[in-house]
Amino acid sequence: MARVLLAARGMLATRVSLVALMLLGCVAVAVAADPDTTTYPRREGPELLGADTPIGRLEYVPGRGLTVGRTNLTIGGFTTVAGAWLEGGHGEVQLDNANFFLFWDPLPWVHVFSEIELTRLAEWDTDRAHAHSAPGIDVDRLYVDVGKADILNLRFGRFLTPIGRWNQVLADPLVWTTSEPLIVEDVFDETMRGAMLWGTTFPRGGAFSYGLYGTFLDSIHHEDQAQHSAGARLEWASLAGWTVGASYFASQRTGQRWHHLGGVDALWRPHERVELSMEAVSGEGSQAAGHEWGLYAQGVVEMVRTLYAVGRYEHFDPAEHDQRAHDLVVVGLTWVPRYYLRLKADYRIADHRDDLSAPGLRMSFSILF
Repeated sequence: MARVLLAARGMLATRVSLVALMLLGCVAVAVAADPDTTTYPRREGPELLGADTPIGRLEYVPGRGLTVGRTNLTIGGFTTVAGAWLEGGHGEVQLDNANFFLFWDPLPWVHVFSEIELTRLAEWDTDRAHAHSAPGIDVDRLYVDVGKADILNLRFGRFLTPIGRWNQVLADPLVWTTSEPLIVEDVFDETMRGAMLWGTTFPRGGAFSYGLYGTFLDSIHHEDQAQHSAGARLEWASLAGWTVGASYFASQRTGQRWHHLGGVDALWRPHERVELSMEAVSGEGSQAAGHEWGLYAQGVVEMVRTLYAVGRYEHFDPAEHDQRAHDLVVVGLTWVPRYYLRLKADYRIADHRDDLSAPGLRMSFSILF
């Protein structure tokens, strides 16, 4: 095993080998799931629990949530147990969070969504003698969608920043690896507070989607987020099974100049058991001053029923001049015995070791409820 890792690092040391590895990895690449999964619950699957009540039937479908009678309210969520054993000897096991989704449709043209997270529930690591816990509550998302037609809707509140594909999914049971790509984790703010005009039109051959957004809730912005931001996203989804998108994001922290970031992404399903995807960004993000760029190509191939081989190549050149560029490869397996259960194990190989690259073995078990 050690010889294999050393050989992989040797390949990562040269850019030519990295590009070749990226192209090879694209044969087994995928992004996770339809981003609409966590904002518009679907009712597939058998009813596990149900009861008739004065407010209507209570119905629970695993992975799709609890429908509360005639209230048009659905409650769902997910939780994850994760462990990591990193090169250098550090290890940890954690029940990191429990996330609850609330869906409410008070009117046919009004949709309310909220994600509430219970954080830092329990953690054990090799640097401490005992397990520790510091529970907290965060409102990760809270917004209202208003619209009577697909082509024009207004979203108001706190929502995921619509850059690329990965950041519009994020929930652990809906992605294929235990960790996010570096360009998703370390370049731009995960969420924003403001409003977005968005919609979809259906010309012949596919669907064209757009989003135009900006912040104006400056009085409640977090210190770790940009004070002002605005951007746009365009996406074309072909009936032939491929999708391409482009994103633009401008941000400004208090007392600083505006930063500008651009991105492109693509998804292709050449076969029902294979997905191919990539995402790239370049410019100045909201989390650091200075030019940075990066990309990933990730994929999944179903080897046997419910068992998937996962691979991802990443390159990230951070804005900080004292940090080296990172080249990473993630390889692993994901088992999905039911659509609401996901067990992952993957190994991250890096061209050098630091806090950002953190090579090693990671595992997680997620339940979508």
